Amino acid sequence: MEVGPLAPAHTRAAATLLADAFRDYPAWRSIGPRRDRARWWMLHRFYRGALARAHAHGAPLAATQDGRLLGVAITYPADRWPPPAASFWHEAWGVALAGPGAAARGLAASSRIDAVHPAEPHAFLHTLGVDPRVQRCGAGAALLEHLIATSEAHGVAIHLTTSAPDNLPYYRRFGFELDGERRLPRDVPLWAMLRPGRGPVEGVTPPAPRRAQAPRPSSPRSASR
Repeated sequence: MEVGPLAPAHTRAAATLLADAFRDYPAWRSIGPRRDRARWWMLHRFYRGALARAHAHGAPLAATQDGRLLGVAITYPADRWPPPAASFWHEAWGVALAGPGAAARGLAASSRIDAVHPAEPHAFLHTLGVDPRVQRCGAGAALLEHLIATSEAHGVAIHLTTSAPDNLPYYRRFGFELDGERRLPRDVPLWAMLRPGRGPVEGVTPPAPRRAQAPRPSSPRSASR
């Protein structure tokens, strides 16, 4: 399995993968339309915008095997978070087109998600999703380990949020700790998690794109957003 930067040409395929992975994610059920198909299209628009934002200001990653896209991570290194405020519209338009109710709930959710970011400099795992057809293939773990290695080389913490309780023990296995809790619209819980930074490691450089080894621990249902 190869882990490396997501090519801009693969944005639409990545958005489709993430919309499939997050269709029933609690946070998106708290925001989007109750009809599955309408919520899927909202997610597809949102992730097209989120990936465009990350290509401009962050570091989106892909896990592939034999040329097939298996997993996607939208990440922001510590020196690129937060991105310019105006870039928020890359993400907002996709939710706004789902109707005024979704737009209002989306703004409320975004404010609560933003409120749990730690004050210290940190990398941000915005989204981690795996193709539902290949869950437990190790793609999620491979992406997460790549982000951890990069962040450890710089000695910075990693922050994420999740609204899926099954994800809490998964992330704990990678060194994440609970760091706060909020309630999203429709009374859905949101947990913040932090993997503490340990200071820069002398002589260690961030990893180059690499071939990940399988098998891995089972992939999470999804991460933040």
